[in-house]
Amino acid sequence: MLSNDIFEEARKSIMAYGRPLERSLLEVYFYEGSKANVVEELKKFQNEDGGFGHGLESDFRLPYSSPIATSVGIRHLSKLDELEEARAMIKKAIGYLESCFDENRNGWFAVPKEVNDFPHAPWWHYDEEHGMTIIDSNWGNPSAEILAYLYEYKEYVRNLDVDELIEFAIDAIENKEEFDSEHEIYCYIKLYEVLPDKLQKKLKRGIEAAIGQLIEHEKEKWVEYVPMPLDFVENPNADKFGIEGFKIKENLDFMIGQLEQNQKIIPPWGQEFYMEDLKPAYNEWIGELTLKALIRLDQYGAIEKKDA
Repeated sequence: MLSNDIFEEARKSIMAYGRPLERSLLEVYFYEGSKANVVEELKKFQNEDGGFGHGLESDFRLPYSSPIATSVGIRHLSKLDELEEARAMIKKAIGYLESCFDENRNGWFAVPKEVNDFPHAPWWHYDEEHGMTIIDSNWGNPSAEILAYLYEYKEYVRNLDVDELIEFAIDAIENKEEFDSEHEIYCYIKLYEVLPDKLQKKLKRGIEAAIGQLIEHEKEKWVEYVPMPLDFVENPNADKFGIEGFKIKENLDFMIGQLEQNQKIIPPWGQEFYMEDLKPAYNEWIGELTLKALIRLDQYGAIEKKDA
């Protein structure tokens, strides 16, 4: 159980390191803050074409729109969609996503080649020879997550056949034998969460097979940048995809230990990439990861109640 004192220290870390976006999210999740404030912060990242950019995904500072940054934008907005303004932003974002759908890929490339013209981490570098980044070697990131939002907000989709694309996505993961990207599976889980039972059953086999290959069960290795149980099972009501309950409990204890030790979550992939113009991204990640940890602990009832 995370104590109130450590929670308070982690809160201070988010306020010190996080962007106004993370601070406004903290207020909403824990202090009944204004959801409209989160929408206002997200507006700063949305472009005229409806897509999101401006460093919403901290590791590349491309001001122009990209499919992956747009998926992050809608991820936040989908939790605020009772607000008319949030839905209007989602509608615009879906218009952008339809406009940059790649028919040959039957999906989306993560970022345009202009990403190279602005500060970015090596994994976001656009390879001119291959016509994509290394992220794009796995189709589902971000295409599977984008499809989740197109399905959820189908009333805003004008041109794409969402049902046909979802069948393609399910076939893609079912026919894949070797998995090397946990991020692709996080995207597929987002899709899984919005689908009806019949389609969930079809998709579940592929997700479970992928997790079986990718997950790191050894808690001694969790200090490294590895996919942990809680990365696949964000809350106690989510499908566990075959992950044992005791491993989830161990992972919660690990997360609490990290916060007790550091009062924040430090990016496990290190600081070496964050030099010069990309330097602000490192602190942004501290804010984002610390907030994510507090939300997960809260969802699992692992934060001490103030009146306890």
